Order: sequence, then C-alpha cells, then structure tokens
Amino acid sequence: DPETRLRFRSERQGLASLQHPNIVQLIDGGLTQGDLPYLVMEYVEGTPLDEYCDQRRLPLGRRIELFIQVLAAIEYAHQHLVAHCDLKFSNILVSEDGRPRLLDFGITKIVEPPRAAAAITWESARPFTLEFASPEQISGRKLTTATDLYSAGVIVYTLLTGTHPFEDLKEDPIALLRATI
Repeated sequence: DPETRLRFRSERQGLASLQHPNIVQLIDGGLTQGDLPYLVMEYVEGTPLDEYCDQRRLPLGRRIELFIQVLAAIEYAHQHLVAHCDLKFSNILVSEDGRPRLLDFGITKIVEPPRAAAAITWESARPFTLEFASPEQISGRKLTTATDLYSAGVIVYTLLTGTHPFEDLKEDPIALLRATI
C-alpha cells in the first residue's frame, strides 16, 4: 500500500545516511521488476547480545563495555534523526570479533520527517516488540528518540540482572502499560 511504500522509502533514506561501525550497513535498495521494494544489508554473522554475554559468561564490566558501543550506535542514529523503535536483543548481534552491531531498522521512525512525508501517520501501524516497548508505543502516542532510550534501559537492565524489569507483566500489554506510566 502507498503508506507502507512511503515508510519503506523513508527507512531506506534514513539508513543510507548511517555510517557507523556498530550499525549494519545498507548496501542497496530499490524496487524489483515486480515493483516490490527491497533492501540489501551487510550480512553479519553473530549472536544476539544477551546470548553472546551468557554463553561467554562475560563479567559485568565487559557487558557494560559492549552496551556502551550499542548506545554509541543509538546516539549516532538519533543525531541523524533516526529512531530505531524496535530495540531488542535479537536486533543487536555481536560478531565473533566481539563487536556489537545494531540491525533491523524495519520500523524506523524519522524523527523530523521531510515535509513531503509529513502526512504519513507513522504511529498508525505501530509494530513493536511488547517485551521492550516503551509506554508511548504501547499506548499509541507519538514516537521519539525517547522510545529507543526506554527500550535501551530495558535491555541493559535485563543484560545486567538476568531478568526483565517487568518479568511478570511482559506478556500483558495492559498490565505493562499500567506499570510503566
């Protein structure tokens, strides 16, 4: 549909501007002969951040070092007006050389969309992963870079403690929303 295509094009343009060692690189994008949009991203063989840390029994200090690199990637994206909006462990792969890589900008939000795209209702589709979703994602409010910061907080809490901050509520959107506002 036209809205999804516009979102896809916006994502592609946002990703094209991101050149950071901890962000998976966009190689190409466009439309197939059948008029289907596509992205070609750098392939990263890696392990989700939590699994990487747990498998190697990394100490607290090393986990923090890795997460600081993730935060640098998030900050860089935000400086380029791109909010990820789906931060979770499976979207942060750590390669064998120990470098975390942020990927899957599939529901990216351009923080200040260009005028031509301003009519898009960015929050209308609102795909997200409940376990890491911010209160504004769950309630359907406007998404900002704060959305990523909330999710990053959930990730680092879980990474450092071994448990989700709302373990008993993470599968229940209503209870989770009540607990986070």
